[in-house]
Amino acid sequence: MLKVLVIEDQPAVREIISEVIQDMHIKIDIGQSSSLKEAKVALHEQSWDMIVTDLSLGDGSSLDLISTLQQQNITLPPIVLISGFLSDKHVQQAKSLNIEHILAKPFDPDVLLGCVQDVLDLKNIIKVPSSSNSHAQHSKLLPEMFEMDRKLGLLFRMFDEMPKSPDVSSVCDSALKIAIDMVHAQGGYLALYERNKETLVQVAFQGNASTIAKSCHLHDTPFAPLIHASQEFIEVLPQQQVNPCWPNLESNAYLAIPVYLQGIPMGVLCLTNRLSTSPLTDESRYMLSLLIKKLDTLLDNRAVHAALADSMNETLIALVRSLEARDRYTKDHSTRVSQLSVQFARALGLDDENIQLIKTGGLLHDIGKVGVADSVLLKPGRYTDQEYNIMKAHPAIGDSILKNMDTLVRERLIVRHHHERWDGKGYPDKIGGTEIPFEARIVCVADAIDAMTTHRVYRQAKPLCFCAEQLEFASGTQFDPQVVTVALEAIRQGNIFTQSQSDNCDEGVMPIQASMGQDKSIKQQELPYA
Repeated sequence: MLKVLVIEDQPAVREIISEVIQDMHIKIDIGQSSSLKEAKVALHEQSWDMIVTDLSLGDGSSLDLISTLQQQNITLPPIVLISGFLSDKHVQQAKSLNIEHILAKPFDPDVLLGCVQDVLDLKNIIKVPSSSNSHAQHSKLLPEMFEMDRKLGLLFRMFDEMPKSPDVSSVCDSALKIAIDMVHAQGGYLALYERNKETLVQVAFQGNASTIAKSCHLHDTPFAPLIHASQEFIEVLPQQQVNPCWPNLESNAYLAIPVYLQGIPMGVLCLTNRLSTSPLTDESRYMLSLLIKKLDTLLDNRAVHAALADSMNETLIALVRSLEARDRYTKDHSTRVSQLSVQFARALGLDDENIQLIKTGGLLHDIGKVGVADSVLLKPGRYTDQEYNIMKAHPAIGDSILKNMDTLVRERLIVRHHHERWDGKGYPDKIGGTEIPFEARIVCVADAIDAMTTHRVYRQAKPLCFCAEQLEFASGTQFDPQVVTVALEAIRQGNIFTQSQSDNCDEGVMPIQASMGQDKSIKQQELPYA
């Protein structure tokens, strides 16, 4: 007996799909799962000949589940993917997972049956009359069920997907995509208004016109009435001849509504080239208004959250700088480490988000020293064993300071782990290799370089050739070799500077590792970048 698993969170749609498959009048055992959690259990408990699954369920994306199972080397049967929200990204992801049958809702029952027969290799065995009573009934019910499913999916995305967006840009991008699906548009944009310049600036765009300007004067668009609150909705149908909705953006039809912040118009959501040539229905306008209200709340929350986060970050950075200012030898150390770390991150090809993370992490990496007594922190001589252990506590102290700040979760990892070693002999957690967050490995090297190339109370700054020698010596033991490579290249290109009066390695300075071998009591030299 053939076994087919139907994964769909809407009961009515799930039942109809099951009934359509059963219309083949052969023995088929149909299992049903209403969530990814249930589907995962079903796939582990028994084998199936085929899966028919919706793309978006209440607890996530079926494509993500399929990808996870494939990575776990779990053999899956052929899959038919159905969805009312199939973007190019979804289609590409599905194809990368070897899903050959993709159906866009709504679809005719015969189309689904054709896919099932093709997957199960039944086309030459079973002939299902398309004029059957059950098919006629399903043909009437399916569009209604799919439309209901589509609306529920839009609401789910609006109240679950959008709030998960981490920043203003991603919230706007998510809102635009939902709005396009909501009215069956082919493109659109969301632009925010700069009142002092009377300019609209696009923060999200969907479509093919990649060469249009990202900003324009308000009066170069027809949307001044929306911004000035004299209108709440503008719609231009294909047969109407009017000005374009954006300079050099071709569209034969568009609709636009204002975007609000705390009830005040502060932008425009414009949707272009709807598939329908009829005016937008009242129901769709109502759905758009719900989206705009949700967007208002999210933008407001993120604006406040971002302001608080910026204020807190500035306070913490000021605390670090005041800490460093007490010792003229470490003044501006964290700023230099941050700048060096950013330089290395760019050379390593990291994206802007991770570069900003490393910049902030570099600035805050030594914040834990606020918990180290001045008698240790500012001591002019070498540390005793006890003092050395106290100094080694500063990464964990810094982590503790930041632990309740949800805007600095990843920066905390830099603060905590910037003294770990590639060989696992660092502190505080003695993790090694790729267990150490990559960002922390970058800051670790930058921290060491700044310590070696600047004057300290217990020694003069070292020349760059000494610094390069130390990096090469400790590559693969203390430091990540990948980071060392870009650091050495930066030294060769003259992008790193030293406070040393001479860059001559013959000045009689013994390398750190050599001196450690002669005098194990010199704890300061075991920590060249404390």
